[in-house]
Amino acid sequence: MKTLYNQAAALAICAAMALAGCASGPAPGGSPAKPALEFVDLQSFDSELQTSLSAPLQKIDVAFLDRITPSAMPERLQYWMNAVQAGGGSVKVVRPESGATTRSLLLLINLLGSSWTASEAIKGMSAQAKYKAAHAFDAQILLKVDDKGETVVDRVVFLKK
Repeated sequence: MKTLYNQAAALAICAAMALAGCASGPAPGGSPAKPALEFVDLQSFDSELQTSLSAPLQKIDVAFLDRITPSAMPERLQYWMNAVQAGGGSVKVVRPESGATTRSLLLLINLLGSSWTASEAIKGMSAQAKYKAAHAFDAQILLKVDDKGETVVDRVVFLKK
């Protein structure tokens, strides 16, 4: 009887510790929510963005380490944009203040016309649990003119609806 009582007590302590661990924050090895991230085309970026989108943040900025053109958005980021749209949010392209050149306008048309056509694979990805955090957000793709005079993506901003 005493052994059964000790086992029950040990089980209760383990359960309490497990529940306390769940409520205390990110899982061991997980990263805390950040209002600013740098895009790296790795699975760790997905985890960081999911954590930030799931936190009570109103705005998350995603900066780019590499030069990204609007017509060549990384596939990993396109999944997140599709998830925003799947949740009823909007994805807007914000041109630079100085105005767009003819080449820039062609890039924007290409981005909006072909890159954002949702394939069945992208729809399937947005249905995954990790992308559902994006359903509560709108997104803006902010463009800039680089030192070569070309329009590139400056950053992507997720804004809580």
